[in-house]
Amino acid sequence: MCGKGAAGVQPMIGREAEWRTVTDALHSVGDGPQVLEVVGEPGIGKTRLLAELAGYARERGLLTLTGRATEFESEIPFALLTEALDDHVRLNSESLRERLPPDDVWRLGEILDGLGAGPAAPQVSLGGAAERYRSLRALRRLLETIAEPDGLVLILDDVHWCDAATTDLVDYLLRRPPAGPVVLALAYRPAQAPARLAAALVSDHSGRFHRRVALSPLPEAEVTRLLGPDADPRDVAYLFRLSGGNPLYLDALRRCGTTAIDAARTRDDPDPALAALPTEVRAALGAEWESVGPDSRLVASAAAVGGDESEPALLAEVAELPVPAVLRCLDDLVARDLIQVVAGTGRFRFRHPLVRHVVYASAAAGWRLGAHARAAAHLERVGAPPRARAHHIARSAAVGDAGAAVTLVAAAQAVGAQAPATAAEWLQIALRLLPGDTATVGLPDRAELLTYLAERRAASGDLAEARRVMGVVLDELLPTGHPARSAAIAYTGVLIRLLGLHEEAQALLTAELDHRPEADNSDVLLQIATYALMRGQLGEADERLCQIIAFAPGGTAAAIAHAMRPMTGYATGPAELSSERPRSATVLLDTMGDDEIARQLEIFAWLCWTGLEAEGPRDSLRRLLRCRQVAVQSGQSFVLPYLLAMQALMHARLGQIGDAMRAAEEALTIARLLAAAEPLALALLTQCWLHRCAGDFAAAIVTGEQAVAAASASRGWLATAQAMLAFSRIAAGDVRRGAADLVAAGRGPELTALYPHNRLIACTVLSECAAKTGEPESPGHWAELAERVADPERGVERGLVLLARAYAVGADDPGRGADLAEQAGALLTEGELLLVAGRAWLAAAALRMRTGDESAALDDLARAEKIGERTDAADLHTALRRLARRLRPDAPPPSVPGTAELTRREGEIAVLVAAGMSNAEIAGELYVSVRTVETHVSRIYTKLGVTTRAAAVSRLAS
Repeated sequence: MCGKGAAGVQPMIGREAEWRTVTDALHSVGDGPQVLEVVGEPGIGKTRLLAELAGYARERGLLTLTGRATEFESEIPFALLTEALDDHVRLNSESLRERLPPDDVWRLGEILDGLGAGPAAPQVSLGGAAERYRSLRALRRLLETIAEPDGLVLILDDVHWCDAATTDLVDYLLRRPPAGPVVLALAYRPAQAPARLAAALVSDHSGRFHRRVALSPLPEAEVTRLLGPDADPRDVAYLFRLSGGNPLYLDALRRCGTTAIDAARTRDDPDPALAALPTEVRAALGAEWESVGPDSRLVASAAAVGGDESEPALLAEVAELPVPAVLRCLDDLVARDLIQVVAGTGRFRFRHPLVRHVVYASAAAGWRLGAHARAAAHLERVGAPPRARAHHIARSAAVGDAGAAVTLVAAAQAVGAQAPATAAEWLQIALRLLPGDTATVGLPDRAELLTYLAERRAASGDLAEARRVMGVVLDELLPTGHPARSAAIAYTGVLIRLLGLHEEAQALLTAELDHRPEADNSDVLLQIATYALMRGQLGEADERLCQIIAFAPGGTAAAIAHAMRPMTGYATGPAELSSERPRSATVLLDTMGDDEIARQLEIFAWLCWTGLEAEGPRDSLRRLLRCRQVAVQSGQSFVLPYLLAMQALMHARLGQIGDAMRAAEEALTIARLLAAAEPLALALLTQCWLHRCAGDFAAAIVTGEQAVAAASASRGWLATAQAMLAFSRIAAGDVRRGAADLVAAGRGPELTALYPHNRLIACTVLSECAAKTGEPESPGHWAELAERVADPERGVERGLVLLARAYAVGADDPGRGADLAEQAGALLTEGELLLVAGRAWLAAAALRMRTGDESAALDDLARAEKIGERTDAADLHTALRRLARRLRPDAPPPSVPGTAELTRREGEIAVLVAAGMSNAEIAGELYVSVRTVETHVSRIYTKLGVTTRAAAVSRLAS
């Protein structure tokens, strides 16, 4: 017989240092969100340490919620989070509904039964990565709301078993921690953590707010302390040798003594940790439950099937025993500490996940199959939704079971937007159950189901498998001429391109051209042109657009091609096309219906950008937001990173860096969820530019390097990523290297690899760099290049030409340079290219100072400051402040909004933070140590309720 032994295991023996780290995290919660990782092998004490943390936190009045993932439910969406939050949410649902936005309530109601359905569902489901992002954001807001006002400790155990949706959430929370007093404690086995989870946890997202506790085996001296002073030293040495210092193994061996070590063996090892257990330990765990009576063993097996927590009614159905008998068996199992009561719930769970694994593995395979079927039937009788039954059906249904297939498809559709990986697994099983025509049982036809499967695989980041599934659809189910083939071809092309296989994607589209040579192939040619634009092959893109115009000069496709051509830099084109007057992007987008835009959404995203110079950023932003809405309504989440990146850059053009940062962060999150390098590269290069505008040059360079790496992998956006990195190096003061890198990004001194707008911006920057470094001929070259490539009818482009020329002539003739810079500033301000306009007015002021005309310099500075009032770009504010100190040495420093609650010194430092100065620069300015500045900046973050410098700058400038 197995027993507990004479001495109880004291919880924190041998873990004093680790416990200090845990309590430090709890005591620091007032400084901002805390992340605590507890890692180690199975049985090493992670769960015990978290239990002590929970008790300690509750004693101090902190709301403490706990959940534990299990291998058996690892495909159920948000199962771990639901276990932790659902009961609390149910008790406080009315209050939470009042405090959360209605859209969040609806989304959270789809995840947490305790909240129930929201007040009204959205008109459409976003689908894919966009829906996942919004669900993750809603969960983050929920945690922030629950944490008010006293704090929240959220403990998630065995995270290595969590489903893909929860992995997304952990990754998101590490990148964007909840604001406020939240401790996120995560325990997991590093050796079994999925790659995505491991990557998220390895990155030190939170700096000093991120602690890691690695539990190691106890030394023999600590084992002696655990076993107590009366333990025989020979037994101590023997148990230490068998357990290896692992507390759970030690406890199992001690419970059983040494006589039962060979008494039990399991038949199946669903948990890889079981196979790695020492033979004696595995036998001890098995012998412990084998020692109970047959009915109790049956109930224990039913509990292992039923879930991490089970109710007696479910156990009675699964074990096929009367409820009174089940209750008696539960009393026996609880008395032996195999199963424990979940306080206040009427549910029961195993003492430790490994005990459940041993019990499940020891049950006969055939009995388990029937047990899952009985569990599914019981849940159906009590009205559980398909998503609650699918887990059991997937483990028990037989081929030909149409009802099971219908349930699995319904479950997949219910969770598909938020948990696409789970939906894909259930769809795969449903298709296996019905190898023939699915439409006969009321389901969509097989091609439609497979396409949905591919979309869920893509949404979960498995692009290769999505592409394979679409290959089956095209090769076997949609022959040439089928009305659905064209859309399937287009979608497959997108998948191939997102995999970085641009030539293969183009070959697929070209083959479709060959299949219908006499037809109007404008749609396919537009897609090929779009691919070429993303790869930076501007000449090829222009050639394809010209083919469209030549085929049907008066059609809509030709108008689209005309509107896109400015992006290639070949705006005039062949002589035979010059008589065709293109319609503007405004006319095209504002006169087309949403369905028309949805069919060519990526192309219309480009039109929003090409219309930027002609109609201005505000109209372009309005049209872009419409395209974004269409993308949401049509479920084309793969387009959203492109649209959001463009939205961010348009906000940046208007000087709205805070808004731009938020759009770029959303683009980056969705790109990561897609697991595709091409949209990731675009999102990163956008963030690089924004960090540069915010004056955080170190972050800009790091992000720029990441963008170049992603662009190199995807072969898309490479020249643009390299240019953004070069701009950042120049802004950081590494002028010669940055200028050389910028020329290299443009593939030579003509900069032909850069998009036209970026090419003109590069000309102004390179002209300024050459003037500063004293290169006599270069400034003129960049000014002349700007004149050759600019459209003289567009005010913004004329302004950029004038600015490049101002830098070129300013060194020798500052008066003439100032005149040109002032003309540039006026045109750029009118065209709402605000950050560059600010640069132009500052350049004019500096040149006027060189001429000795201080009054004119102050006028130009005043114009620059008016632009500064319209923007939260810290880089511009820094330049303004520095020039103002030269022109107005006796003026008091400017005030910064949001600093009323700061101390005098904090307010002084906040002004400098808002101006974009680094901690080292602030220390030099105020004659204090960098460490002192860091301390004050940390307190400023806390008082402003932010966690990053960019957020602080945005808050201070608002």
